[in-house]
Amino acid sequence: MSTDAAIGMMDGAYFTSRNEILTFFNTLLNLNLTKIEQTASGAVACQLTEYLFPGSIPMSRVNWAAKSPHEYIGNYKLLQNAFNKNKIQRHVDVDKLIRAKYQDNLEFCQWLKAFFDMTAPMLSGGREGYDPVAVRNKGKGGKTVGTNKGG
Repeated sequence: MSTDAAIGMMDGAYFTSRNEILTFFNTLLNLNLTKIEQTASGAVACQLTEYLFPGSIPMSRVNWAAKSPHEYIGNYKLLQNAFNKNKIQRHVDVDKLIRAKYQDNLEFCQWLKAFFDMTAPMLSGGREGYDPVAVRNKGKGGKTVGTNKGG
C-alpha cells in the first residue's frame, strides 16, 4: 500500500486544523485529547494504525503511561514495524516527535489523518464493532487514559 506517497507537504492535509485533528482522534478512538502535544508518545498513532491494519501492532506492548521521551521510543518502534509490515513508505522522525513540539507533532498528525482518509475507505466492511477503549486497555496504562464522555 503506497497511498502514503501521495501526501506531499503542499497537500491539503497539511492545512487541516488542530481542532479538526483533535476531534478526529477523540471521536474515532474515544479519547479526550486537548492538545496536539499529547500525541507525542506515539500511542495514538499506534492505535490508529492498528485500527487501519488489524493485528499489525501488538497493543499489549503500547505504553499509554509513557511520560518521557525515552519511554516513547518503544511505541514508535512498534509503529515503524507496522508501517514496514504494511508497506507504508513513511519514515517516522522519532527524534523530532518525542520532543513533543507542537509543529512537528501537528504535521505528523495531519499526515496520519490524511493517510486514514485515503486508507479507511478500502477497509472491507469498515471496523464495525470496534471498541477503542477495550483495545487501548490492553496496553500499559491504557485503562487510565481519559475517554470522550460523549461517545
